[in-house]
This record gives sequence, structure tokens and C-alpha cells, in this order.
Amino acid sequence: MGGFLGNFVAVQGGGSVLLLIGFLVATTLLQQRASQQVLDVLDNLPDRVKSTELHQAACRYFLRRNVGNLFTSRAHVIPIWFLIVVVGGCASVCYFGAQMVAASEVVPSYVLGGILATQPGVGSAQALQHYQSQTVFVGSMAFLAAYVWMIHQLINRINNDDMNPITYYFLSIRLLAVCLVGGLSRHVVEAIPFLRDLSTVTIEGVDYPAGLAILAFLIGWNPTLWIDELLIKVRDLIKTQIPSQRWPDKEKLPNNMSLMLLQGMVPDKVDRLNELNIDNVQKLASENPMVLWARTSYTLDLAVDFVGQAQLALLFDESRLKDLGTRGIRDIWTYALNIDSAAGVTTLSTLLDVPEQIIDSHHRRMAQCPTLARLDELRRALHPVQVAGNAGP
Repeated sequence: MGGFLGNFVAVQGGGSVLLLIGFLVATTLLQQRASQQVLDVLDNLPDRVKSTELHQAACRYFLRRNVGNLFTSRAHVIPIWFLIVVVGGCASVCYFGAQMVAASEVVPSYVLGGILATQPGVGSAQALQHYQSQTVFVGSMAFLAAYVWMIHQLINRINNDDMNPITYYFLSIRLLAVCLVGGLSRHVVEAIPFLRDLSTVTIEGVDYPAGLAILAFLIGWNPTLWIDELLIKVRDLIKTQIPSQRWPDKEKLPNNMSLMLLQGMVPDKVDRLNELNIDNVQKLASENPMVLWARTSYTLDLAVDFVGQAQLALLFDESRLKDLGTRGIRDIWTYALNIDSAAGVTTLSTLLDVPEQIIDSHHRRMAQCPTLARLDELRRALHPVQVAGNAGP
């Protein structure tokens, strides 16, 4: 039975590394195939669409993210293997640490033993071994939480085409930092009687550090333990005069430009765009509809429509957007048509209670904005007959 359990633990330890390697290989192949398929689709579009700047930008976007083999690429090979070595080392300690501590001779360590290691020979070796084992336990639990967090981050970044070589270094350093902070927190808890008692659970007369497992999980998920946010709250509470930049007043903060401001944005579509790191109207307004179309199930017309609505939402708050909607003005193109004449400017100025100078400035901005020019070029290429002769932004 012991041999079976030992083999099972060994499989777990090695499995963590193999899972990471397999995950990186599978996602890289998936990303390569997806990028090539998108490039094939873009290459089969009509010539009038392929001649637009947004189409060319979309091709460059997917070509730039079509990375070769991660394990042979000059830019990726070192950070990838560094991450694998870090995960392998931490996993070995995590799965075999208890056996190593129990089987080995007690060697005092400032890192593991803390205050009990400051006076060698004082006290029992069993107490020192017990303390150092708990330190390894906290670091191991923190690593497991950080490992799950890392896989979650890898999925998000690969989904968003945001994996750079430096990212693997950041993930590696974060794993090491988590283990270090977990070990240090063990010593802090021991130094504070209230925390020490709170973290201990007594079962059949034996004290077990169950509370340290919760602390380790929080550290693994967020090594800073939200200390920055806590210090801000404490400073605001005691009104200290520590020199720092003051936070803007709440009433002066800009509006939360939620994607729900746009027509057709039901929660499912908002969640899908959030997966692509598009979490507000301003971000959507600057997106390439060709890329958005290639990476979602939306039609190209719908992607262009969403971006056109987002461009209009940048100009007004939600109440004025609602007023514009009552006149059938729902995107940047219909707004451009309505302000193309002096009479239209006057009408909208009265409707929205906005000075005519502001609406005139919108007209000048739209005429000079390269983003809107490229967006209008794509729109006209998609529907050359319908928009021919229409005034675009």
C-alpha cells in the first residue's frame, strides 16, 4: 500500500510538469492552426474588402501572432524552459516535501525554522522539525493555488493573443514569490498569538495548522494579499498626511462606459467580448472589426455595427444616447448624416441641450479621424451600393 501511495504521489508531482508542457504544446498548435485558418479566410474575401486598410491590419495582426515552436523559437525557448524548471522544482517540494522533512535529519534553517532555528540545541528537535514541516506546508499550498491561477492566466492570454516571451518570466517569478511569501507568512503568524491560535485546529489533542491552508490559498491567488488596497483604506480612515497623489473625487470620475450601452449587447455577448479583453465602449471603439469578426461567431456586418455604435457612445452620455435613439440615430454614420447640415446641427443641439459648437467640433473630428476613415472604408467595401453617395464620418 505504501509503495502504491508513493507511486501515486510521484505521478502527481511529475504530472504537474507534464500537464504544463502538454498544455503549452496543445495551445500553441491550436493557436497556429487557428491563425492559419483565419488568414485563409481573409485571403478569400472579395478584392474590394482586401484592399481596405483594416483588412491589411488584420492580416498583419494574425501573422504577428503565428508563433513557431515554443521550444525551439529563439525568443521563447529560455523563458519556456525556465517556467518548466520552476514548476518542476516547486512541484517536487509540494508533493515530496512531507516525506523529505519526516525522513531526513533535522537541519536548522532560518528560512524554514524561523525563530526556532535561531538557537540551535535549545528545545527539542521534534518541535523544530514540526515547525519546518508547517513552513513547507504553507509554501506548498500557496504553490498549488498559484499553479491553478497560472493555468487560468495562460488560457486568458492565449485566447487574447497576448502571450509574449516576457510573460513566462513573470509567471515564473510569481510562482517563486508565492512560495517565499507563504513561508514568511508562516513566521508572521507564529509571532502573533491571536493569529497563531486562529490558524490552529485541535483534533484528538493534536494541533493542526488548518488555518494556514486558507492563508496559503489567499497568498497563492494574490501574493500581495490586497495590502495596497488595505493601506489606502487605512490612510483614508486615519486621515494621515503622508505625501502622495490624491485620488480624484468620485463625482469627477468618468462614467463607466459599459458595453451594455450598445444596442444588441446582451450579457452573453458582453461576456464573449470580455474574454477578448474588450471590457468597455472605449476599447471596442478602437478595435478592428475584421479581427473581431475572425475571433468570434459574429458576422462582419455585426462587428462593424458594434464598433460604429461604440464610436458614437464615446461622444455622449447614456441619457443623450437615448435621446439620439428616439430619432433613429444609433451609430456614428447616422449621426454624421444628421450633422452634415446647419439645420441638422441646430436640431440636434436643441434636442440634446448641447451647444452647437460642440456638435460642430464632432463634425470636424470625424472628418479628420483616421480610425473612422478606415472604418468607413471597410463599410463601403462591404456594401458599395447601399452606402454609395452617403456622407460618412
